[in-house]
Amino acid sequence: MPLAIAATALVVGVAVGLLVSVAFDGASGRSLGGVVASLVVGATGIALLARFRLPGFLRLRGLDVLWGVVLGSILPFIAGVFAGGGGWPTFGALSPRWLVLGVVAPYVLLVMLTVFASGLVYALARTALAPRLPAVWARVGAGVVAATAFAIVPLFFRGDVSGMPVALPVVFGVAAAIFAALSERIWGPIILSIVFTTVWVGMSAAGFVLA
Repeated sequence: MPLAIAATALVVGVAVGLLVSVAFDGASGRSLGGVVASLVVGATGIALLARFRLPGFLRLRGLDVLWGVVLGSILPFIAGVFAGGGGWPTFGALSPRWLVLGVVAPYVLLVMLTVFASGLVYALARTALAPRLPAVWARVGAGVVAATAFAIVPLFFRGDVSGMPVALPVVFGVAAAIFAALSERIWGPIILSIVFTTVWVGMSAAGFVLA
């Protein structure tokens, strides 16, 4: 069953990520573990999505770009203002370490998890629920499954020098799943993840400079 393959990829990704996090102590290990886990599940999503996609799921439309850019710009700003009790997000340091953990890690985490959860998992769950539920509830159920799948990796790996609180990628996963359920296309959530991460990284760099 395709959903079982996706679940297995998630378990394997978390297991490999945990091994990496043990090898590197502290926030660095957790961030690297999250990157590895995201790469495992993201690669699974890329490999299988073309085969198990919904009709029109890979189509790109102007509204996908518009809403991806607008929501991706607004969501991290609102979250950044209130992060840490109303403070601005900030990198732990401007060094080679932050280039990897503060810039690369958030991009890999959000983009790869979006491809896996809002792409592959949503499509598989939607296909599985369609014969059993009305179309609206099939979308809702698939969105819940996708958001849950997205949240697992961030909850296991909570280290990040970009200043991103653990709740933020979880909430982002919910937003991406809703986007996928409303549009039944994947490019909107992917654009959302890229813009969201770009704005957050910029805010974190600015927070460090202005601190």
